[in-house]
Amino acid sequence: KHLNKLKAMGKRLESYIITENYVQVCYEIETGTKINEGEIIGVDTGINALATLDTGEQYGKEIKQKIERVKRCQQGSKGQKCARRALKQYIDETAKEVVKGKRLVVVEKLRQMNKNTKLKRRLSKNMRRSLGTWNYRYWLMRVEAACEIGRSSFRSVAPQYTSQRCHACGHTERGNRNGEIFKCRSCGHTDNADVNAAKNILLRFTTGPYGASFQQKILS
Repeated sequence: KHLNKLKAMGKRLESYIITENYVQVCYEIETGTKINEGEIIGVDTGINALATLDTGEQYGKEIKQKIERVKRCQQGSKGQKCARRALKQYIDETAKEVVKGKRLVVVEKLRQMNKNTKLKRRLSKNMRRSLGTWNYRYWLMRVEAACEIGRSSFRSVAPQYTSQRCHACGHTERGNRNGEIFKCRSCGHTDNADVNAAKNILLRFTTGPYGASFQQKILS
């Protein structure tokens, strides 16, 4: 089904990669120009909602249950493989839903879940063991792929302090965040913690040099 879809969209190239586990086929597809209308959004990745937008919208609220299902299965069993496939499909569907019709999608660079990563601090030891780095890497890959297919622009920014910084006044302190609640200890601003982080992610891009050049490109 997937190959037939690609065949209808473009031309198959005479290039193949064959391994023990898969065969990779290449297609040449005319993608068209990027979208120059629509929303510009910042996206925070979390465990209670896979994607939280700066607008307050949340997508993928069943992600924690999907991961728990993988955790409950015996390692290497057919049930676990089925649960992992369901998790991947859920991530794919959520990515498409998030980026649909968007002009620009900005995310954090979540390369690995080391001890200083904010996502790791949010998860229990058992949840981290079940989740693994691949889910976050896979999530960002699918968001980027969905942007490419939908002709949205995709950008990423450094993740440092996005969950600790107050979007309203800029005050940065670990104590600003308490679970899912963000309350600034300087100005008193209160917000959903993930929404506040998503606003900081978008702001970090739009106020940076790449954000300025992107805006100029759109205007021209």
